[in-house]
Amino acid sequence: MKQSKGFAAIIAGGLLTLASPARADCTSSCVMYESGECVQTAETCTSTPEPPTLSYGAIAYGSTSRAWGYSYGWDNEGKAESVAMENCAEHGADCEVMVWFEHKCGAVAAGDGTAGFWGLGNSDSEARADAQSKCQSGGGNNCAIQVSQCSE
Repeated sequence: MKQSKGFAAIIAGGLLTLASPARADCTSSCVMYESGECVQTAETCTSTPEPPTLSYGAIAYGSTSRAWGYSYGWDNEGKAESVAMENCAEHGADCEVMVWFEHKCGAVAAGDGTAGFWGLGNSDSEARADAQSKCQSGGGNNCAIQVSQCSE
C-alpha cells in the first residue's frame, strides 16, 4: 500500500473528484486484478484533526506580600510567565513564578507564615486540591488557596 498526504483524489464511476481536507491520511489499495496485474485501485482517506492550539498559563506569587498575578491563553511558556509576573508586580515586589501550565490548571496555596505551594490539575478543583495538599504536607497551618487559573 502507498501512503500519501495532501489532496485526495477519489474516482467514483469514472468521475474524478478532488477533495482538500485540512489534513488527511490516505492509503491506496488494489481492488481489481487481471492476469496478476492491478487494474483498479481505491484510495481511502481519513481526516486527521488538527493539533490543538497552544495555551500556556502561569501564576506568580509573592510569599511575603501575598500578591499574585496570573496569565492564560498564551502561545508560549515565556510569555505566560512574563505576563503573570507583570500582573503580580503591580501588587508586590517579591513576586516569583510559582507554576506554569499548558492546557491545565494551576493553583497556589499558603498557610500562616509559609511560602506558597503550587499545584496542577486537569480541572480547577484538581489544581486547588493539589496545592492545598502540598501546603498541608509542607507544614502549613490554616492553608488556603491564594489564586487558581486554567488555560484550556
